Amino acid sequence: MAIECEDQELLEGFLTETTELLEKLDDDLVALEKTPSDTDLMNGIFRSIHTVKGASSFLGFELLVKVTHKTEDVLNRLRRGELVVTPEIMDVILEAVDLVKLLVSDIKGGDIIDREIDDTIAKLLPFLSENAKEATVLKPASSEVSAAVPTPEPPSAEPAAQAAPETPPVQASAPVKASEATPQVKNAPAPPKDADKKVDDLSDNSTVRVDVKRLDDLMNQVGELVLERNRMMQLNTDYQGHGENTNGGAVFGEEFSKLSKRISFVTSELQMQVLKMRMIPVEKVFKKFPRIVRNMARDLGKEVDLVILGEETELDRSVVDEIGDPLIHLIRNAMDHGLETPDERTATGKTRKGTLVLSAAHEGNQIVISIKDNGRGIDPDRIARKAREKGLITDEQLAAMGQREILDLIFLPGFSTKEKATDLSGRGVGMDVVRTNIKKLNGIIDIKSELGQGSEFILKLPLTLAIIQSLLVEVEEETYSIPLAAVLETLRVEEREFHTIGGQEVLKLRDSVLPLMRLQKVFNVQPSERSRIACYVVIVGVAEKRVGLVVSRLLGQQEVAIKSLGKYLANLPGIAGSTILGDGRVTLIIDPAGLLESSDGGGRIAA
Repeated sequence: MAIECEDQELLEGFLTETTELLEKLDDDLVALEKTPSDTDLMNGIFRSIHTVKGASSFLGFELLVKVTHKTEDVLNRLRRGELVVTPEIMDVILEAVDLVKLLVSDIKGGDIIDREIDDTIAKLLPFLSENAKEATVLKPASSEVSAAVPTPEPPSAEPAAQAAPETPPVQASAPVKASEATPQVKNAPAPPKDADKKVDDLSDNSTVRVDVKRLDDLMNQVGELVLERNRMMQLNTDYQGHGENTNGGAVFGEEFSKLSKRISFVTSELQMQVLKMRMIPVEKVFKKFPRIVRNMARDLGKEVDLVILGEETELDRSVVDEIGDPLIHLIRNAMDHGLETPDERTATGKTRKGTLVLSAAHEGNQIVISIKDNGRGIDPDRIARKAREKGLITDEQLAAMGQREILDLIFLPGFSTKEKATDLSGRGVGMDVVRTNIKKLNGIIDIKSELGQGSEFILKLPLTLAIIQSLLVEVEEETYSIPLAAVLETLRVEEREFHTIGGQEVLKLRDSVLPLMRLQKVFNVQPSERSRIACYVVIVGVAEKRVGLVVSRLLGQQEVAIKSLGKYLANLPGIAGSTILGDGRVTLIIDPAGLLESSDGGGRIAA
């Protein structure tokens, strides 16, 4: 049944507030299971469900009211000390919250589906029975805690439900009359797809709710402004070099130079403000993981303590929206493959409960996210053996690999160390998806592991995908842009210093041998007639790998707006996108990670 609301803004407000409350509920419920005596947390959970119920009643969403009403009743008994928080009770409450999320998703999509809710409600009812076995009364010590906290009057739902009195539970599913000033909800157009998203906390008037589409449009305009700024600065440079040597020309040049600097400053400030508007805490992604870890631990019979650090770390919304799936895969991998069962841990002298640490931090202009466990670690020999058995690698290739490269084999499509496929793993999908998604974000993934002690997966991601600092280089007569975040250092060398080992050009750099890659060969750039004795080597790093990109000249650093090449030129090996320089030329942006992965080792992109 399609829905319609006379006050679309009211409906969107309901969806936004409800989504925010539900996103936080999972985390709060898992925390309550660990600290059942936290009365503030218990009351907060109760208020959240009560608010959703009241707002749903106000708008006439009957199914939602029925589920939230029974859930609220169970929470109220827990709050009063009439029930004990147990994993069994929490399983049912979490199931009810999942159903509430599904019903809200239906409303957001513009249709109310007559979903089956009786099964979930039936699971809640035993906890509302006075003589049920599950309704165990708390012992006196715990009762004292609950007795010290008087049961408050149910707060009125806010903000949508403040205009109407609380609907009695028995009447909650009854249609709301128009005479009661309640908007009729039927045949409504679907609310905006991103109506549930926000820029910041809305607890006071110092913040403003902004539609994500508007932010995206503004970000695009800032990108265009950056390009125009570059163009104007180029004109200024040209004028300074070729302008007439007259007093008028000198005055114009001086004033234009001031203007260029001023616009450059203003543009940078505007860009920074827009980036800050788009920045949201990574907590938006992290807060769903306690629930996932809790459920997996119960399914796998493992005891796991999840520690979350740096959840206040901010990054661009576009990155936040894309890292959820890779992180879920990594957490499932740590839970299933990394951490042992309590008995296995005890047998090896470890504590029964394993630890999984999820952390985020800023590092320069990148965000570093780590998933670390104190489990069994990764066995390189087992990885190598499985990869060979599955035909993913040959003995010759394996012989030339170091331990770090062997660990990277887990990212190959079809790789799995599981002997038997389960609902959680063993199908050879997951880790390859992780690397693919991280690459789409122009990020890298690194592995650290010590056998018997645990593993750590480290993601390094850009703060934003829209504008980057880059190093402009010239390859013969072509200009390329290299993301500055990947550049370690630059060298001016003479070609006679290059050596060839096994068909690979290398350069002796201090106490190491640096493999070289000629961009002129990689991208099939036509050689110019200009003769050069010296050239430049740009050393880029991806995880622990280092390579020297051989270029003709260094043109300097510049901030550039990344432009897509379109779907027909998407996924070009070694190319992350394009940009427009100040003189109007289109320049390709090099993807160092893709370049290394796609190279055949001979300085040319593999077909």
